[in-house]
Amino acid sequence: MNWWRFVVANEFRKILAFRSDFWVTFIGQTVVMVLIARALWQSIFEANGTEVMEGFTLPMMTLYYIIVPLANKIMTGENVGFLSREIYDGSFNRYLIYPISFFQYKILTYLTHSVFFSVQLILIFCVFNLIVGHGLSVELLINLFFGIFIFLCAACVYCMLAMSVELISLWADNVWSLMVMIRFFVFFFGGSYLPLDFFPSWANALLKFTPFPHLISLPIRTTMGLATTTEIVTGLGSLFVWGIIFTMTAKKMWAAGEHRYNGVGI
Repeated sequence: MNWWRFVVANEFRKILAFRSDFWVTFIGQTVVMVLIARALWQSIFEANGTEVMEGFTLPMMTLYYIIVPLANKIMTGENVGFLSREIYDGSFNRYLIYPISFFQYKILTYLTHSVFFSVQLILIFCVFNLIVGHGLSVELLINLFFGIFIFLCAACVYCMLAMSVELISLWADNVWSLMVMIRFFVFFFGGSYLPLDFFPSWANALLKFTPFPHLISLPIRTTMGLATTTEIVTGLGSLFVWGIIFTMTAKKMWAAGEHRYNGVGI
């Protein structure tokens, strides 16, 4: 009945197994990325002789690039190879004897990682606003709450997209490069490298028909209080539709490929 508690607890133990290494790596990567991004955008603002570009000030841009690394981690969950490497090394065998669906198990472990990084985002967001901003307000906390909610919805959608691609490993010998390519497209067209506000209007119009801007840009904009109610409602609707499409695709992939799994390692 409460199997999910044991799965979540075990996943948290794995995440925190090497706490020092994790925090040093995480803080180091985040600080370096933020310092580089801030220096770059400070030069851009100064070169243009303005304090606001596409609705962003330099402090807002700094916050944006503080959120981005965590946004990427929340969305990608267990990261590239979370399913394919288990198929290749034979550890996928365990899901065939578990009393639960491997879909349920993998989604739960995936979201455990997403929730963990969401907690980090909450802490960093609050610290930033207490030190650099004007403190925490009810409005900021409400924006943060809705932002985290959309982040987790986006993580569910990306999980099913990733699972659809990773299941190709039932036929192919290597899907790692394909997953890296998809992740690049998601990051680039989702706004990880550059806020979508700086994209041409025609590009933003086309991207609305894809899941990309709703996976990264929408939750970040919501967290920062930049998204309108219409954007949020439309974005959630898009995530819901794409979530259904990717879920159906993943299930069809498994239905078509489960008999091809040869149980390497048995």
